[in-house]
Amino acid sequence: MSARARAGGRGGGRPIGAGVGGARPGRMPTMRARLGAAWHAGEVNALQGNLGPGILSHLLQYLAMQHAVGRLSVSSNGHLPGHVFLMGTRVTHIEVAGLQGIAALDEMMGWEHGRFAFQVGLTAPLATVDQPVQEVLLSLAIERDTRGESVKATGFGQNGALDATELIDPGVVPGLVWAAVSVGGPIGEIFVDEACDAIGHHPRLIPEDQVGALVQEIARRFRSGVVREDFLTRAEAVLAHHGYGRVEE
Repeated sequence: MSARARAGGRGGGRPIGAGVGGARPGRMPTMRARLGAAWHAGEVNALQGNLGPGILSHLLQYLAMQHAVGRLSVSSNGHLPGHVFLMGTRVTHIEVAGLQGIAALDEMMGWEHGRFAFQVGLTAPLATVDQPVQEVLLSLAIERDTRGESVKATGFGQNGALDATELIDPGVVPGLVWAAVSVGGPIGEIFVDEACDAIGHHPRLIPEDQVGALVQEIARRFRSGVVREDFLTRAEAVLAHHGYGRVEE
């Protein structure tokens, strides 16, 4: 039996009540607590993945929310790597290929494909910005709007308001870990990690339109069709719990 194809859009989910198999997806103290503790204990240093439209803006907002201190490096084929230095909620320096400050970020925002990685604790060699992340993104949005260019990559709409992030709810991946471990044992957690790698996104930075692909990648790692369907049923409950639609056939 094949894995169900993809998850529907948000807003069509159903309440899960007591969940599947007598356990609530929202109650995963051991797995969820361990994942959260590892992250806040310094695993920001493991933050890396693929670029995509709007991802750089989401990354900067996410790192600011984490009060991260370090260097975000961005690379793309045919370009010299760029760097954004953060100190808590503020950007202190941006550089790429001889450009510095907002102009450098403008250049990198045009890269729709590539890789990113964050290194904790690296400080800027000089200060060219020293502004809160949201102000930096707004400044860039205003500059692009003045030039008549799209501001979508900055995370701001045409009216100057910061658009809502299109990343999946942070509770979804721990929920899918619960679902995978429930049917497959400890190896289920490895399956989730492998699936995130397969779709090219960090577990904390998965676009909403990739949630179906993530569920598919996890499901196909279970060899037994019965176990696979059991996982999909639990995954569907997790998605519904977080406000997403059903996983379709």
